[in-house]
Amino acid sequence: MRTYSYPSDVTEEQWALIEPHLPVYPGGRPRKTDLRDVTDAVFYVLRTGCQWRYLPKDFPPKSTVWRYFDEWRQNGTLDTIHDRLRTQVRTQEKPYAPRTTASIDSQSVDTTSGGEQRGRDNAKNVDGRKRHIVVDSMGLLLAVLVTAADVDDAKAAAELFGRLDGQPMSKVERMYADSKYHNFTLYAWVATNARWDLTIVRRPKDAEGWVRLPIRWTVERTFAWLGQCRRLSKDRERSVRSAEAFIQLAMIHLMLNRLEPTEADAEFCYRKPA
Repeated sequence: MRTYSYPSDVTEEQWALIEPHLPVYPGGRPRKTDLRDVTDAVFYVLRTGCQWRYLPKDFPPKSTVWRYFDEWRQNGTLDTIHDRLRTQVRTQEKPYAPRTTASIDSQSVDTTSGGEQRGRDNAKNVDGRKRHIVVDSMGLLLAVLVTAADVDDAKAAAELFGRLDGQPMSKVERMYADSKYHNFTLYAWVATNARWDLTIVRRPKDAEGWVRLPIRWTVERTFAWLGQCRRLSKDRERSVRSAEAFIQLAMIHLMLNRLEPTEADAEFCYRKPA
């Protein structure tokens, strides 16, 4: 029985899209924890940015929530849920329209604690990590890679492109990127391993300040979507696996709201049960 009285961040209709993809293991004692409560707790951490140990007491214990989150990020559950929701979003919003373009970009963010793969991006004056993503023409995530902030974008791109295996890329003809990806080694990798062309979109000559580049604004918008989750305002994770998992969760949350819109964002106002 759910005892907390503040609104859930996932409606019953949205939960129905997630539940069939959660793993069920035969044998053992009957599960006592409601997976809906676990999912709500994970989304609560994502949206509010609170620490695991500060989860409201009405959620399952933080050790239980963390154990499920750790399992889902490692056994492919989040990958499965994300990819199937993405298929439903495209089917709903762009039926019979295959992907013909994609975009790649990176975002450097500060970290708040220790952990693996940290560095300094002198160009952005950031000490922390760098998020590399590939999105389709709708801005939906196709692949994500988190590295230290001092890793060159073109160098990370080859590893990121390798994660596109198994993704719906068969109709993609062109990958858009900015001038950071102008690298002959990367061009050679694409020519050898990819079926699409890498197209560099450059800033207009003599342009000053921010400029909206054609086509590539879709990937910039995706980073703006991710920024709506306070857990992603900075990289707060000790491992890059967790950092990548929360990016996937943010996109899952976004796609749930596109498939089953709610009238307003959930209000996280904690009230003790009567």
